[in-house]
Amino acid sequence: MCEALRQYFDGTTHDPLRAAAAVALCAVLAGALSVLGCGGGSQEGEIVMRAEDFERGGVRSGDSLALLAADAGPVSPVADTAGICPDSMAPSDTTLSDTSSVTADTLPRAEDIRLPHSDVLALEIRGSLYTSLACSACSTDADVLGAHCSRAMWWDLDPWSDLIAGDSLFLVLGEPGETGRENRILALRYVPVPGSSNHPFSVYLYLKDGDNFPSFFYGDGQEATPLLSSMPLSTFEEVTGVYGEPRGSHVHQGVDFKAPVGTPVRTTRGGTVLEIDWNTQYNGHCVRLDIGGGYREIFVHLDQVDPSISTGQRLEAGTVIGTVGSTGRSTSPHLHYQIDDSQSGYSIDPYIFLGHQRRRLTGPELSDFQARAEILDGLMSGVTEAE
Repeated sequence: MCEALRQYFDGTTHDPLRAAAAVALCAVLAGALSVLGCGGGSQEGEIVMRAEDFERGGVRSGDSLALLAADAGPVSPVADTAGICPDSMAPSDTTLSDTSSVTADTLPRAEDIRLPHSDVLALEIRGSLYTSLACSACSTDADVLGAHCSRAMWWDLDPWSDLIAGDSLFLVLGEPGETGRENRILALRYVPVPGSSNHPFSVYLYLKDGDNFPSFFYGDGQEATPLLSSMPLSTFEEVTGVYGEPRGSHVHQGVDFKAPVGTPVRTTRGGTVLEIDWNTQYNGHCVRLDIGGGYREIFVHLDQVDPSISTGQRLEAGTVIGTVGSTGRSTSPHLHYQIDDSQSGYSIDPYIFLGHQRRRLTGPELSDFQARAEILDGLMSGVTEAE
């Protein structure tokens, strides 16, 4: 049922309505089949997904069906082979390009990633991802590591519904702070149980030339994280929340980009400023724009709104509207980016609305990456044989 969505993100189909229908149906089924859990809703931007959120998976029909109301008009998907660099976006052009060597907004670049000599984990799925981690010999908090695993996997499978008892995970973990970001995972291999319709995959952390932060790549050098064809940020640490992610009694209605406080935030389409700093107890500093066609672009948890921005003002695409922060109900610096259909009142997955593209490593950089991936594969194979 989720194959249409998987094909959309893999670039084998560019039919956004087919993908939208798949998202909605999967979300509805996730809610219908979820078991009861304890606890309330998560805070917006929370960096740790709790076990009860995973098992509860509550979905409101309005949220899950929102994608069906999306107009295919604004969507202009870009082939996955297109090269882009998230650290080189010029203020006047939010479509990313590999042609610039400018590092993003003078943010410091992470140090190169060292390969570990230990802390390799083999895990068999029994129950949820979180309970499986809790029962393993891993010393890392299961909720934290479960969130990190989800971020490495959710472009290939739904970590809340696709994992099956008997599936295997193999992880290589770095020391805290070693990867240049919160997520400790250096490599992850997923092996589905025999007979499953899921596909096996492996991802490896690598710091691409010109990037401020490392990201996950597949063995062939393609980046695992698809980037929006027009990005609101020129750099980010990782995507810490996807559209439709279950969060207690509701689902996430945008995409969360984790980035340092002060990182400039830009409008991807340009438009008219409708509102600034509403419901600040929850949203913190925020901006809402009318981007035309009955759609709105929303930026939440900003550290500050640019003082030059005012209600009613017309902005060009790429205009800085503020900076990344952690204001309102947020526990970590990030940008919550959201697209709404003003007529239906429902949100739309930005990846479907704006389209997406993935980068590829080439030349000597690809050779260097594959040499590192071979070492990480050896570490994961070693723990496989030991088990």
